[in-house]
Amino acid sequence: MRKTKTAYWLSVTIAILFLLVFAQVVTLAQEKTKFYLVGVGPGDPDLITLRAVNIIKEADLIFCHKRIKDKFAAYLKGKKIFNKYWRLFPYYGEDCSKLEGKQRRECEKYHRKQNEFVEKVRKAIAQGKTVAMLDNGDALMYGPCSWCLEELEDLNPVVVPGLSSFNAANAALRKDVPEGEHTKSIIITADDWPGKTDTIVNLSRHQATMVIFTMKAEFEDLLKKLSINYPPETPVAIVEYAGYAEKERVIRATLGTILDKVKNEKLPFEYLLYVGDFLTYTKKKVEKE
Repeated sequence: MRKTKTAYWLSVTIAILFLLVFAQVVTLAQEKTKFYLVGVGPGDPDLITLRAVNIIKEADLIFCHKRIKDKFAAYLKGKKIFNKYWRLFPYYGEDCSKLEGKQRRECEKYHRKQNEFVEKVRKAIAQGKTVAMLDNGDALMYGPCSWCLEELEDLNPVVVPGLSSFNAANAALRKDVPEGEHTKSIIITADDWPGKTDTIVNLSRHQATMVIFTMKAEFEDLLKKLSINYPPETPVAIVEYAGYAEKERVIRATLGTILDKVKNEKLPFEYLLYVGDFLTYTKKKVEKE
């Protein structure tokens, strides 16, 4: 009788241990199978973070733009890569049936591509794989991939922060951006977008330092808006190709002279425009004779 009870409790103990080990294995598997949105930094590939490199090494499946694929080819050897699922944020969350003509067709096209992407990610995760979406700069600083965090929220996606072009441009300027003569506040914005109330004119009323991300911005129009509230002697700087050591360039002037300085040049598609007296501020005071 005693042997029977001993055998019974031994069996129960073994069963409990088996369940605990099984649960631990499942937990570890769940922890390993994640979706990552990874910022790979601006400009040159050596601006990527160590954490981003480690996630890329772990990933079984990579989504990225062809430019990123080429730039980080050394890290992506042997990886399964999809580069046809980029810039899918347009029309996300919109009801295509409320649109007409070309807009409706575009909306439906984007929805199909979004659904394809989500299906591939979910299928890979279900198979126990780790998936990474690589994005330029900081993935949540004017990044086109943030929509997938909402769509895949139930998978508890992890965001790996990347160095932003803002950080790279600050380094190019070699100035303490909050350290101005009259202000320590910084407004980071983009050129005006339709339907938004935080326009360049409204924001410039605060007379804070402004850092403007430009995308197809009409430069002369942008200067006119800034000139409504900033005097012409306000220091300004353009940073082109922030983070690219070989072609990074800083153009310094004032709000009143910058247009003449660049009128014969073609500005790149994207550049950062800094406005504020921090550009000329110095803590070391020059004694008057």
